[in-house]
Amino acid sequence: MAQTVQERIFQLMRGGQVITRQDIGEKLSLSMPTVLQNVTQLMEANILEECGAAQSSGGRKAKRLRLCPEAGQVLGINIGLQQIQFVTADLLGNLRQAASVSLPFRDALDWYPQFQTALLDFFRQARVAPGQILGAGVSFPGIIDSRKNQVVRSHIFGVEHMGLERFQRVLPCPAVFGNDANCACFTERDARRSSYVYLSLNESVGGAVMLNGTLWMGDTFQAGELGHMILVPGGRRCYCGKQGCADAYLSPQALERDGWEIYLEHLAVFITNLRMLLNLDLVIGGQVGIKIRPRMEVLTAKAAQYDRFARDVNYIFPCIQQEYACALGAAGLAMEQLGADLLRRAKTLRSTEKNQRPPLGLY
Repeated sequence: MAQTVQERIFQLMRGGQVITRQDIGEKLSLSMPTVLQNVTQLMEANILEECGAAQSSGGRKAKRLRLCPEAGQVLGINIGLQQIQFVTADLLGNLRQAASVSLPFRDALDWYPQFQTALLDFFRQARVAPGQILGAGVSFPGIIDSRKNQVVRSHIFGVEHMGLERFQRVLPCPAVFGNDANCACFTERDARRSSYVYLSLNESVGGAVMLNGTLWMGDTFQAGELGHMILVPGGRRCYCGKQGCADAYLSPQALERDGWEIYLEHLAVFITNLRMLLNLDLVIGGQVGIKIRPRMEVLTAKAAQYDRFARDVNYIFPCIQQEYACALGAAGLAMEQLGADLLRRAKTLRSTEKNQRPPLGLY
């Protein structure tokens, strides 16, 4: 189904874009009367708002527009080995509330009501009504096939071809599901950086590839499975069954066993291999990524020993989003994939709020 003009405007402006009406017309190839009519309707619905004037070389300054952060919130969830992380984000992508709950995952019928109880407790503590949630994104450590609505495989949880309908039944809104590293990758995307490799150094090592602002999924949704590239042939046994996988040398457990000197050596080899393959910036995230900043100079020096094609190794960056990256990224994934649904629900929510407001003078 073709998107409406308002849906196209909403998608253009999600994630904090601040642009003028003229910009909207140019980016979406729309006439100004069409832009003005639809922007006015979105402003009357309290979905868009003006936020200052653009710079001008002369004449009247154009008003800048953005999504109204109060138009609704999006839920982000990260399913981890031992805990669940919940966040809410406004339509500008800003983190609003966050919490972690101890609840080890089990694909059993009695687990999902426990998950739902934990979610409702989060809503109560965050003082968010479920009706204010426009959509949800769920981060899960595994290969997600959205076409078949299932987790194809998760080594960490030991599940294969796990349907997602049990999750969907206990969520209060439309939901999308994504691989945890893919979700975390979303939190590093901005106007200055739209193409990069994201290396997730968590209990399991993973990654994602962002190309021109879009996740590269590959033919079978497995693009970015960096942890299972061979780093040391014939080396340590990986939980996947192979020997020498990057996961066996770059996880937090490997850091604890090897120490920083050996760990950074392995990391430098791996990063420069990725650089040779894709020629993109590389962002280091996850549990190790939040600790890497003080050691960037050492890591860069080691990488320079293996990269003889770069005059300067200036393509390695520590992650910006250090806490709740997977959950917040899942909310971003929902904003990207549920655009039309989010807009419809936001309109309904704003209309309901308007009708429930007391008449002037009645308090």
